[in-house]
This record gives sequence, structure tokens and C-alpha cells, in this order.
Amino acid sequence: MKKLNVVFLFITFLMFFSCEQNEVEITEPVTINFTKKVLVENFVGVRIISIQSGAEELDNLKSLYGDDLIIVSIPSSDFGQPFPSSQHDFRITEGEEITEYIGHPLGYPSAVINRKDFDGGDYFLPKVKSFWAGFIDQEIGLQPKLSVIISKNYDSVTRELSVQISGEAKVDIIGDLKLNILITESNIIDSQEVLDVGVVENYVHNHVLKTTMTESTGDNLAINLMNGAAYEKNYSMILPDDWDESNCEVIAFVNLIDGQQKEILQVESTQVEN
Repeated sequence: MKKLNVVFLFITFLMFFSCEQNEVEITEPVTINFTKKVLVENFVGVRIISIQSGAEELDNLKSLYGDDLIIVSIPSSDFGQPFPSSQHDFRITEGEEITEYIGHPLGYPSAVINRKDFDGGDYFLPKVKSFWAGFIDQEIGLQPKLSVIISKNYDSVTRELSVQISGEAKVDIIGDLKLNILITESNIIDSQEVLDVGVVENYVHNHVLKTTMTESTGDNLAINLMNGAAYEKNYSMILPDDWDESNCEVIAFVNLIDGQQKEILQVESTQVEN
């Protein structure tokens, strides 16, 4: 009987020790993605009367593609002059710098998919919105050349947002790689001019670019990244008091600069507060 008791105690000790050794601290969830996602940059302005049709089309596409489609609305300085009834001025320096970097659209609604030139003309999609889904399909069907992983922590007391972006190359990538981190905010109620209606004071603005944690055109990530090579970058900022963190989103992407090409290789997003 004593022998059995000793064996039982020994087995119990091993089980306890094994559990202690394998205990893992749970931190903020990370997003690991190995399928291609698509970023649509939608160029907007409170005085663009056709802007609602573009936003509605993107909402429809978002319901179709879900998390595989990520949207950012970039305010236009040309059409962003607030109305007397406006509570916000959506125009920001970073938005203007991105617009200059990509090129000003010739008409609205206007959108860019993964900063890719599909027809040898420019980055902007045709104004015929029914064509947009076809270009998105082309991108989602591709294999990503690298992964993007977002780890973040948000302190609701200090309003400090800390973000780590990491990943690795899935193939040899030759060229100048840039890392971009954007912060957007949705569900902002403010004035907007709408076609056949006029100025709507309770219009809902979504995916509005608020700032960038990197340089507006991206921070240097690497010159060439060979298959299996890893990268990691860390950033932090204090969210302004008038931003609703529950409606804010972190968007991170890596793009490849090759001559005139600025193609986004992979993009990921996560809510600031979740």
C-alpha cells in the first residue's frame, strides 16, 4: 500500500510540474494572416456631393468580403472646407501628403485598391463603381508575399496606444519596402453635402483617416527581404481626448516601391479597443 501511495504522489507531482511549466500568460490577441487582404483608399470631402454613392458601394463590398476588405477614407483638402454647421474639420496634413503621393483624383467617387495600377494609367479605379468588385477579386485571389501581424495594447486611463507590427517574407522580395500605420475613426456624426439633398447635418462618416503612426508615405522597413526573413517595428502614441477609441481602428500595411509602383503587398487591421 505504501508503494502505491508513493507512485500516486510521484505521478501527481509530475502532473503539477508539467502544468506549471506549460502555463502561458495571455496577452493582447494578435492577428496572424496568410491570405491576401485588400486596402481600399476612398478619397472623400464634405463638399463632394457624390461621396455618398461611393461610401454606400464600399459598405456593400465590405458586407460581401468581410475582414478581407479594409477601408480608409482620406479627406480631401480641395473639398474639405467645413460648413457653418460642421463640428469637425476632417482635413489633416497626413491626408494631403498621401493624396499628393498617390496623385489627385480626377473625379469622385474615387478609390484606390492596394495602390496598384490595374490598367496602365493611374492608381484610381474607374468611376463606374460596379467595376470595383472585379478588381478586389483579383487581389484577394493572390497569395501574399509577406505576412503582417498586429499586436497592440491600449491603456484607457492614459489613452496610450502601443502597437507592434511584425511578420515575415513568404517569397524573395526585391525592392524598397515601406511600413505604414494609419489610425481611422468611424461613426462620426457631422455635416456632409449629398447629391439631390443638400447639406445633411447628421451624416455618418466612417473609416475617416485621423493620423498616421509612421510617416504619411511610410517608414523604411527593408531593402530586399528574402524568403523567411522576419521584421518587427514598435510604435506608440496618445489618443486625443476627442477621439472615441471604441470607434478607432489600427490599419497596418507594407508596400513595395519599384519605380512608379507603390503596390501594397499585405494589409491588416484591428480595433483600438477590443
